[in-house]
Amino acid sequence: MTQQAPRLLFDRFLRSVQTHAGYQLGLWISGLVLIVLSLTVGKLIEGQLAATGMPELSDGDLYGVEVIPLFFAFAFPLGLSLCAAAAIHSHPGGTFGRIAVIAIGVLTVSAPVLVPFLLGRELISYHFGVGGFAITLAALSCFWLLGRLRSLVPGPMISVVDLTIVGLLCFAAAAWNLCGSAAMPSFLLMPERLMELDSLPFAIGQMKSVLALTLLGWLLLVAAAALAVARLKGFAKAA
Repeated sequence: MTQQAPRLLFDRFLRSVQTHAGYQLGLWISGLVLIVLSLTVGKLIEGQLAATGMPELSDGDLYGVEVIPLFFAFAFPLGLSLCAAAAIHSHPGGTFGRIAVIAIGVLTVSAPVLVPFLLGRELISYHFGVGGFAITLAALSCFWLLGRLRSLVPGPMISVVDLTIVGLLCFAAAAWNLCGSAAMPSFLLMPERLMELDSLPFAIGQMKSVLALTLLGWLLLVAAAALAVARLKGFAKAA
């Protein structure tokens, strides 16, 4: 009986994974493990990256320790993608969401390779100009649509929409400062111009503001999601 216990536990684990809840749990665990491993590896190879930088995938010859920085770079977005997939699998149904998380997950993981392959590695100003204009248009569209949504939701849900709006405002402001740090006026992507203007202190300030605004945006979205869950549970109990 004692010898059969590990086999019984393993069989029970396999049956749980085959269920919907087990599959979701597997995605959460896999995603969190990848995130933790990526952060751990990044800390361990910090000195190596400072000395040699990231290896080039385009070289085609990656051996031994050169693969480790790539794991650090790609495991983190892959882990986040798996956690996003776990969230979408929290309830059966919703085929569109499952397809979308796979497509966007592949894009987020492959973006450092795919985007330069499609757009090149040269510094071309109109790429950033068009991208910045598209981000601005998308942000304004979100504000307008969420304003419409605010007039349609029940009274207790208005605060959820408000928190979402101000959270997205933080992301929009972070994108603006990120653009300014990379190009004008900080010129991080133009080292000669940066040194000529001595704009590194201003660039550091802008990058710190990007971090602060991004963090604040996520905290506001967390608050919006938590409030929505609480309010919807209240509606369910009242019904």
